Amino acid sequence: MTPSVGETVAGRFEVRDRVGSGGFASVWRAHDTRTDRTVALKCGETGTHDAAAVRSAFEREVRTLGRFADSIAPSSLVGYVAGDADAAPPYVALEYLPGATLTDRLGAGDLGSSVRRRVVIDLVETIDALHRNGVVYLDIRPENVVVRDSGRPVLLDFNTTATTDDPVGIRFEADQFKPPELLPAVDGADGADPGTRSDVYAWGKLAFYLFTGAKVLPGDVPETGLDPLDFGGSCSRALADVIEQATRPNPADRFADGGRAAAAVGRATHRERALLEQADTGVVCPVADGETMGRLDEETPAPWVVLPDEGGHVAPRHARLEHTTDGWVLEDTSQRGTYVGTAEGWTYLLSEAGHARRVERGEAEAGSPPPSRALLSPSVVVVPVHPEYGVELRLSALD
Repeated sequence: MTPSVGETVAGRFEVRDRVGSGGFASVWRAHDTRTDRTVALKCGETGTHDAAAVRSAFEREVRTLGRFADSIAPSSLVGYVAGDADAAPPYVALEYLPGATLTDRLGAGDLGSSVRRRVVIDLVETIDALHRNGVVYLDIRPENVVVRDSGRPVLLDFNTTATTDDPVGIRFEADQFKPPELLPAVDGADGADPGTRSDVYAWGKLAFYLFTGAKVLPGDVPETGLDPLDFGGSCSRALADVIEQATRPNPADRFADGGRAAAAVGRATHRERALLEQADTGVVCPVADGETMGRLDEETPAPWVVLPDEGGHVAPRHARLEHTTDGWVLEDTSQRGTYVGTAEGWTYLLSEAGHARRVERGEAEAGSPPPSRALLSPSVVVVPVHPEYGVELRLSALD
């Protein structure tokens, strides 16, 4: 059953207009009456496709993205609003992304070298985040990536995902980004099954394509992998070595998962990395020196870590993480503040602008600003807004 313009789905999503279709689903721009926001409403086409297959695909998407509902997540994962694979029609409501896909941006020729490099780095960190949270994506390609106005990529379409604990049964038609073990003609390579190494290969092929513009089908990739510099690629020798290892046809010769690939990219690009964990959900998100955390806002470049914000008090750029010679430092950049807790109690951090705002409101004295920065350790708890806000985070270093 296909929704129509003006119809309300699930009692809250008012359908406005159709913005896309493909496979077994249509995508609509809709108004979420509960949050007063525009969302992308993806509805299953059970009338023209096998209903069981459609529901199975929506189950995968709801299960995968629902893992990050009410939890931290990298902004490179499309934001999840709600979903129900058993509804008629099955649906999933997602963050509305009006930007063009990576395919369209590449076709238009408007992606500069710095944006391409950002997409490559962000996507390997995204794979790391997915794998650490038990998800294998399996379908990394330009059509499934939207580029925000700020240049950061967002991964879409989670209807072919699998878990890191279960065998991968799905196979795909050949394209230049699919590893041999995911193609129907090859049931694994040298005894290896599809899984996290498959995502590493697809990321490597996409990185190779972004840096070179060259298309190389899986059967034409040498055993040593693809070196972007051999094709005139615009990246460093160190990063080219990472891409070459990631694109080796034999899964056993690649990086084992996104974490190891991201660590290699971090070393190649001289970026210190850490792991942020939300205590109550167990969701983890890799972060790098200089990255920010906050909420999504249409008028502000997306932070790397999106914080859950049911109360609507988190700033778009709430805090920044920095690696120093003394260790990791958190800097508050908000107007409401961030609390850092230890066994001795809480320390309130507030930006200079936030303190000025409090002084203006008569809530603080001009001559007594709180600190804006604090050194973190594995025993420190970070909470935005207030200790009772409900979002407790811990930071730990990564190799």
